[in-house]
Amino acid sequence: MNGHISSHPSGFRMNPSQMNGYGSSATFSMDRDHSSRTSAKALYEQRKNYARDSVSSLSDISQYRVEHLTTFVLDRKDAMITVDDGIRKLKLLDAKGKVWTQDMILQVDEKAVSLIDLESKNELENFPLNTIQHCQAVMHSCSYDSILALVCKEPTQSKPDLHLFQCDEIKANLISEDIESAISDSKGGKQKRRLDVLRMISKADPGIPPPPKAPAPVPPGTVTQVDVRSRVAAWSALAADQGDFEKQRTYYQQEETPEMMAARIDRDVQILNHILDDIEFFITKLQKAAEAFSELSKRKKAKKGKKKGPGEGVLTLRAKPPPPDAFVDCFQKFKHGFNLLVSEIYLCTI
Repeated sequence: MNGHISSHPSGFRMNPSQMNGYGSSATFSMDRDHSSRTSAKALYEQRKNYARDSVSSLSDISQYRVEHLTTFVLDRKDAMITVDDGIRKLKLLDAKGKVWTQDMILQVDEKAVSLIDLESKNELENFPLNTIQHCQAVMHSCSYDSILALVCKEPTQSKPDLHLFQCDEIKANLISEDIESAISDSKGGKQKRRLDVLRMISKADPGIPPPPKAPAPVPPGTVTQVDVRSRVAAWSALAADQGDFEKQRTYYQQEETPEMMAARIDRDVQILNHILDDIEFFITKLQKAAEAFSELSKRKKAKKGKKKGPGEGVLTLRAKPPPPDAFVDCFQKFKHGFNLLVSEIYLCTI
């Protein structure tokens, strides 16, 4: 996750390289090790100094890459009154594996806090500063160790919403300071706080590790998603060419030793476990998208006007189904998993 401060005299602007926290590098050398060290150091210095340099501009728009964790309605009937209540419920959801994070940009300016879609750059939500009732950083309370809590209530809402975000690159306490200073300045006080806060954030440790002294070693061959995909293609071709497993049976009878069989079974079990994990992840993603779509539909039916209601922007993003190639990938993993199981059944009869 990457976060940064961005200040532009002309207003809000996003650059793809800035959004990722990386700049381009055009320095090459015949010495690969020297090139890697040089580019890594340059990248580190560029990211480290980016926020510090940007606050010298006239504008005061800041952007942070965050993960939206969940949104709760603060309602006494649900025993949901304070931020602590929300954190407690978040822990319960996390223990059950029911927290589905969504990457986005949180933008702060002199008028509002906005949520921006990373891909489309569209504005998902807009919280005017006068609708933010409470802003709080919750640090090291659970597996999400840097949580920004925003309590917002628009005039059309009967109950406020509690929005929770995980903040990794720029920590939640610093983002909270930024929002609090923007709220304070918006109330018309003589002393403006926000510029000083932005300077403080730019000087704070951005959480970027020091550059490596040498290029990272190439990891040994492991079972990865790429390996799974290659095996899917290989098994599909094998099934089409052979039509059955009799040839495999004969081969293994003649060539496979007990040690080879044990190694093959262990490898196939690892691959099958990876396949099952990926399938479970995909199904969970579908379930979360369906839940978001259902909630979005309820809200649209309940409201009278066509104007987008609070929370609908994030729900719309969460309700997007996975792309078609993700369905194809999942189907291939199902197929490969069954092929592995059938293969083992046949080979165990040898």
